[in-house]
Amino acid sequence: MKKPLIIAGVLLFSFSVISCDKLEKVKAKLSQNDTSQVNPFSVNSGDTNRDIISFNNKVVKMDDEQSDFIKDFQSILIQMEDYVKNADANPQFSGVVPIFTPSVMMYTRQELKAPDVLGKDFQALVDKMKDTMIQLESLKKELDTYKQAEDWKDDKGKKVAEINEKAIKLIKKNRTAANDLFIRLSPKANKAEIEVLKDHPLKTQIIQSREIMELAQKIIDDSYDVTDMNAYQNKFSQQYLQMEKLYNRNISEKIPSSEKQKESSYQAFNNSVNDFLGKMRIVQRSLNEGNQELNRNLDNLEREAGYVLDRYNTFVD
Repeated sequence: MKKPLIIAGVLLFSFSVISCDKLEKVKAKLSQNDTSQVNPFSVNSGDTNRDIISFNNKVVKMDDEQSDFIKDFQSILIQMEDYVKNADANPQFSGVVPIFTPSVMMYTRQELKAPDVLGKDFQALVDKMKDTMIQLESLKKELDTYKQAEDWKDDKGKKVAEINEKAIKLIKKNRTAANDLFIRLSPKANKAEIEVLKDHPLKTQIIQSREIMELAQKIIDDSYDVTDMNAYQNKFSQQYLQMEKLYNRNISEKIPSSEKQKESSYQAFNNSVNDFLGKMRIVQRSLNEGNQELNRNLDNLEREAGYVLDRYNTFVD
């Protein structure tokens, strides 16, 4: 089964449980109808719906960036702990020292202000997400220095355990803040999106495509939270049938001639969904056979879900 993302075997909660659900933070379509009274470059443009959707989009990008950083840091901590244990037990151990990938924190470092219409509580949650992430980045640099100096030869891994403990607390604070933020923001963003789309010529295609994209993300989220394999297998089968139904509905919906420039991106999105269905069939076979390829096949499915999300964003942009 797909392994929950944990820190060095110590973190007791699944990352997917505390991570803000991607279903709650999809990228919404910005209004294309500007007026002389609206300043689209301002946090408070004068268009409430535009301001909420714009803020939502920026937070989504920041959260995706932070989630990727956390997963990478968790993986490094696990690898580092294993390496130090093996090196301490066997002085002749010749395993590969964990490689630290460069941190890319573009959105976290950018100024991000909540529009006045949302209030100060939203800004406080954004600031907490950014502050905890900066502290986590500092911990990663500290761990890198520890690795480069080979200090585990002196402290037998004590520093790794200390960094791990600090990281657990910071990650929990970061994910809790993100979850709280999207619980509050999602209803407002969804309402704003509906208002923006009410007269849009591609309203049906966008709403239907969003439903597909959300289901793909939920399928992945569910793979991280399995306690009963039989129940999960049945659920996965039902999700496949649901996805296939939504896909067939989408491909039957044509792009109007007035929006022909969107035809290729709509087709690309539908193609990515078809590929996702193919990967689902592979996972289904692994579940039915109980073979050892299940984890790898779920990884491939998760990667395909990322393509579905990317193609959706390209379509609605």
